[in-house]
Amino acid sequence: MRTILFSLVAVFTALLLCGSTPCKKDRIILATFNIRCPVDKSPNTWAERKERCRAVIKQNKLDIFGVQEAFRHQLDDLIRETDYAFIGGGRDDFKNKGEFTAIIYNKKRFEVIKSGTFGLSEKPDLPGYRSWKSAYPRIATWGLFLDRTNSKKFVYYNTHLDNVSSLARINGVKLLVSHAEKNAANLPLLITGDFNATPESEVYRTATSLFNDSRVISYTPHRGPQNTFTDYGRSNSGHPIDFVFVSGEVKIFSHKTDDTLINGQYPSDHYPVVVELCID
Repeated sequence: MRTILFSLVAVFTALLLCGSTPCKKDRIILATFNIRCPVDKSPNTWAERKERCRAVIKQNKLDIFGVQEAFRHQLDDLIRETDYAFIGGGRDDFKNKGEFTAIIYNKKRFEVIKSGTFGLSEKPDLPGYRSWKSAYPRIATWGLFLDRTNSKKFVYYNTHLDNVSSLARINGVKLLVSHAEKNAANLPLLITGDFNATPESEVYRTATSLFNDSRVISYTPHRGPQNTFTDYGRSNSGHPIDFVFVSGEVKIFSHKTDDTLINGQYPSDHYPVVVELCID
């Protein structure tokens, strides 16, 4: 009788634990990754780094991810001979010129229903336009995706806020959040990016006033360094500036800052932030 009782308790406990664990199936592995534009000298030229970036993507088995500072030829290098495709346009013409905030996705798993790129400026439909004393034109890319594994739809935004002007960062994130609220309607929403802002900033408070920081709501504790910008290992500020924000329908199983070295070298001057999630 005691054995039966213990067995029933064990089964009941296991059911409770399983019920409380999110993302048991149909997990999506998502990341935000500033891959660094191709301007550095050896050992960090793009020719040297591209295989490091590809290795990190492969090792993490990414299903979908947003990149920042990517030029068209860098995107082509990342997806060459893979099942990946990308959406997004360059900031200079919303097509092929300038840096991209592209979203790269596994085309076997996901279908793009519609997508777009817009400026984070006072004239969001005009490519190459700067506002609010920004150092560069800033953009966001978005896509409405269908997950073929479960027929669920979600909307995904990826961006890179200005590195100089705090006013541009604040107005940029407000514009993005407003656009996302209207565009996503009642669909689950994912937002990734290099926000050039810490958790103490108004930028972060604006984003988290409506959406969850995936790190905060992760079912398992954060893994990896606190900071996400490293300057190829020369900087350790202790603060993240790259984030994954999600709407309430999205559950986060794990969150990490990936500080993997590839043959003793960093893939980029930023660590990628990698999360495992599922959508209710």
